[in-house]
Amino acid sequence: MQAARVRLPVGVYKAFEVSRGSEGEVLFRQVTSDLPIEEREYFSFCFYDKEEGIRHWLYNDKKILKQLKNLPQEFSFEVKFYPTTPTTIVDDHARYYVFLQLRRDILTGRLPATADTHALHGSFVVEMTIKCIKCYFFF
Repeated sequence: MQAARVRLPVGVYKAFEVSRGSEGEVLFRQVTSDLPIEEREYFSFCFYDKEEGIRHWLYNDKKILKQLKNLPQEFSFEVKFYPTTPTTIVDDHARYYVFLQLRRDILTGRLPATADTHALHGSFVVEMTIKCIKCYFFF
């Protein structure tokens, strides 16, 4: 067994135990069962080759160690596919994690946006703030 270090959407790291020959699906199931997410299709793991400065996506149907190629088992649980309309996401937790990723991507410049797009994202922030207040009091 080896520890895989995963950065969760809220920014904290958590270790998950996986066997040496595990495929990505094993880690994905562990993390998504730990997080209260029902709509998992938007998310995946990525890992960074710091030497080359490149982000790679971890494939769930392939062995983890083969994909890492001597890189540390450190992953980030991120949104792989943004929905065209975030309001179509039914699961409040999944919507919140998409919001966190969207906010982080805009703030870091990974996702460039026009003034109109910033206004639209601002409306999603207000919506998420209201929904998260409900989540906080009811979970």
